[in-house]
Amino acid sequence: MHENFFNEISGKYCQLLSKKFNEIILVIYHFTFLKMFSIEPVSFLESGLPNFLTPHAVQIHVTKHHQGYVDMANKIVPESEFKGKSVEEIIQNASGPVFNNVAQHFNHSFFWKCLTATTQEVPAAVASFLSKHFESVDNFKAQFVQKASTVFGSGWCYLAVNKDGSVSINQYSNALNPVKDGGVPLLCVDTWEHAWYIDYENRKAEYFNKFWGVVNWNFVEENLKKAKLI
Repeated sequence: MHENFFNEISGKYCQLLSKKFNEIILVIYHFTFLKMFSIEPVSFLESGLPNFLTPHAVQIHVTKHHQGYVDMANKIVPESEFKGKSVEEIIQNASGPVFNNVAQHFNHSFFWKCLTATTQEVPAAVASFLSKHFESVDNFKAQFVQKASTVFGSGWCYLAVNKDGSVSINQYSNALNPVKDGGVPLLCVDTWEHAWYIDYENRKAEYFNKFWGVVNWNFVEENLKKAKLI
């Protein structure tokens, strides 16, 4: 009798452990494969960027637009041939919805890192680099604003090292970016209407001019060092 009771309890305990184990495996699978992409913490999500973007504009951009791309990427990439591939591999080789959503996740993630709520001076090494390629920092800024403000429709403007080693300010439509062409991004600004319309309405040029007050030049310097350009 005691033996039967013990066997019954042992069997139920094993079933419970097995069930819990399967649940744990499903959770791990869910986060490893189904949740391949996520938004890194944005330090200014609650505070916004003074004199550039209000908290409301930042929150809509991050939690609605960017999150929308992440959610869609997590839905469609695991069902594609690109499951388990890096963001860069997907951008360089994919097309259609997979490319669009993953590339937009990359673009937004990079953009948030280009911004800071703390005013920064342009590091000497960065200033020297910009002067070498654009004559001066001010001339670079003027050219960047001109390029950014003339992107037709939705897109991005990047300072990038191109595949051939040249440095230029590039306009990109929709989700395109330097990574697609084998380039290295150094700095970018979002030119999609949703990036600026909440705060600036039709004053698009004002958005680009105020961008310089919140540029994370330390991040630009890090990118230049990684590319061994300074």
